[in-house]
Formats: sequence, structure tokens, C-alpha cells
Amino acid sequence: MDVFAMEKGKALKLSVDEFEKQTCHEYPYYRTKKDKRLSLYAICPECGNPIQIINMYGEEMMQNITHKITLYGKHTGRAVEGFSYWNEAEMKNCSLYKPSPLGNTEIRTKTKESEEIKEIIGKNWGRIKQDIRSIVGVNIPNSVMEHMREVFMESHAYSYKAVNKYNIPYAMLRYQETISIYHIFLFNSPMSEIVKEKINNNSKYFKIFDKEIKRKVSGGYNLGIYLTKYQKKEHKQYIHVVVYEIGDYGKESRNIILEEKIEMKSWIYT
Repeated sequence: MDVFAMEKGKALKLSVDEFEKQTCHEYPYYRTKKDKRLSLYAICPECGNPIQIINMYGEEMMQNITHKITLYGKHTGRAVEGFSYWNEAEMKNCSLYKPSPLGNTEIRTKTKESEEIKEIIGKNWGRIKQDIRSIVGVNIPNSVMEHMREVFMESHAYSYKAVNKYNIPYAMLRYQETISIYHIFLFNSPMSEIVKEKINNNSKYFKIFDKEIKRKVSGGYNLGIYLTKYQKKEHKQYIHVVVYEIGDYGKESRNIILEEKIEMKSWIYT
């Protein structure tokens, strides 16, 4: 996980600076083991159980495949001295313990968590819309966003085990029909540059003119975007953004313009 907490329910983004600011290098967050090596701990913002912080300062667990050092937190799976709370059942039911694949539609049994997600969406809808636009790099209109929200809520997707309060923007995009992006402007985010490059280089029917997606030929062509292929590797989660165009002959004329694997990050809403 890329979040931690000092108090259950209050998530913080995991970084060296934020962790040091919150803990002041004090016990029980910092402690030295018998072998004199430093161990770092905090609590899981969702279930309140202790978590260990890995790779804060060194190469504790270098990734086997990429050989990159990734900072992350993981559940300890046991009680830890200095932390008063430990509940194995809560840990195993925690969405941050072993995330369900985003795409799974299994319903969770804990209705309290589902109601909390509904409340977060209601209170933070303006921010969530901007975060969705940032993910796809396209300035999806408010009218389309409202339709997306309605589909998500009426489908009770907030009750899926795979949906938690840290992946709401990805979930709202994943559990959705294709979004038409023809005649829409790019949104200023790193993804917009990728969208622009791929459309200009790979599209038969569309081009970016002054940040607007326009047809470069006449005809009933359309451009769609969706999320697919959730993956979890080396303590990170990924999902693919797909942009495709379609011509007059339906599926036979479908052309994939972009398929970009992006790393999923935790979105923190209060």
C-alpha cells in the first residue's frame, strides 16, 4: 500500500518526508531490532492493524524483476509491541490487505464500507471528476461525468469488494461503458501528452487541433476510451487505458490507437 495512518480512518500519502513529519522518528514507529537494524511501523488507515514500512531508507526488499526499490507498507500479520490494536479478522477483510482485482463484481458483506464509499463520492464529487480527467488525460464533460456517476451508483458498484475508498476514480472508469471522446479537449495531465501523441501518430480518422480532438476526415467515425486489464505486481497495481476508433463498419473497422499500462495510485478523500 502507498498510504499509512497514525489514526485509523485518516489516511496519509506514504513518503519519506510525510512519515518523518508525522512520527518524529519516535517509538513505536521507529525501533531497532536485535540485529541493530532499523524497523519502521505505522497503522493501516482502513483496518487499524499495524503495518511495516518497507524500503524507507534502503534496499530491504529490492524488486526481483525490475530491480527497483519501492517504498510501501504491508500488514505485519501479527500484533506489534507499542500498537494496542490487532484483529486478524479485520486484517483479512481489509481491502488494502489483498486487493480484489479491479473488475471483480463480487459483493462485499460489510455494508458500512459501502456506505462510506457512497458518502465519499457525494462529498468529493468535484475532486473525483478532476482526478478521473487526470487519469485519462481528456476533459470529459460534466454531462458525461454525471451519467458515469449515475451508472456507477445505480449498478451498486460501490458495493463490489474490488472498490475501496482509495481507488474510486479508477473504479468509476472501469465499471463503465465506453466513453466517447470525439470533439473533446485534452486535460492537462501527463496522460494527455500520451493521448495526443498516439492519436496524431496512429489514428486514421482523428487528430489533435489546439488540444481538441477533431475528425480529419468526414464520416460517421467515433473515438472511445475505457479501462481494462487490472494487474498486481511487486506490491504495485496497474490498469490499462485503451483508446480506439471505429468506422462505418462497426467492429470490423475498430482500430486500437492506444493501450497504455499505468500505475494505480491511492486517491485520498476525506
